[in-house]
Amino acid sequence: MTRIKICGITNLDDALAASMAGIHALGFNFSKSSPRYIHPKDARKIIDGLPPFVSCVGVFVEQEPAEINAICKNCNLDLAQLHSERYTPETALAITSAKVIRVFRAGPDFSMKEVIMFAEKTGFRSFLFDAYRPDQAGGTGTTIAKQTAQKIFTKMESIGHGILAGGLNPLNVTEAIRTVKPYAVDTASGVEESPGKKDHQKIIDFVHAVKKAEKAPSIS
Repeated sequence: MTRIKICGITNLDDALAASMAGIHALGFNFSKSSPRYIHPKDARKIIDGLPPFVSCVGVFVEQEPAEINAICKNCNLDLAQLHSERYTPETALAITSAKVIRVFRAGPDFSMKEVIMFAEKTGFRSFLFDAYRPDQAGGTGTTIAKQTAQKIFTKMESIGHGILAGGLNPLNVTEAIRTVKPYAVDTASGVEESPGKKDHQKIIDFVHAVKKAEKAPSIS
């Protein structure tokens, strides 16, 4: 089954609802410019209350490796998701307290050359692809163009684990999975009432839509 990550968790109620719905990972956004920002102390309280077998991911934009290592260690994070061009292969390798997912924003002229170079220099095999907007590091609520996504994930088959993000919601995630066959999908605004507050029914619907993608489409 395609793995599911719900990002932008800000409270325990939403985290537990997502966990019970069957997601695989929760994302905690430590970028102070994000409407889904959470303080590390609050994230740690939520993580301490989670059931087993749910991975916890820290989303980082402004922080340097030393601060990322400290937050990952203090919050018991499993993965660090790096959302900025500041994270070169050299700086990413300095993150040792969690596994790393490097994020690339895919616009119309996106090339996989940088992803391939990053994988070769670091040995990393997990990359997340979000829609590009010049004024926003992530959580844009817009989707990657279909042809661009297909090119990316075809190439990812020989690189490692490709994670699809960008504007995914219960209504479009089934088709997106069938089109590009990602290792995992990631959503934030697609299952929200408002930034940082999740709609629990939308989370359930999103999980059902992901499972639906695993089944053969019905013939009408």
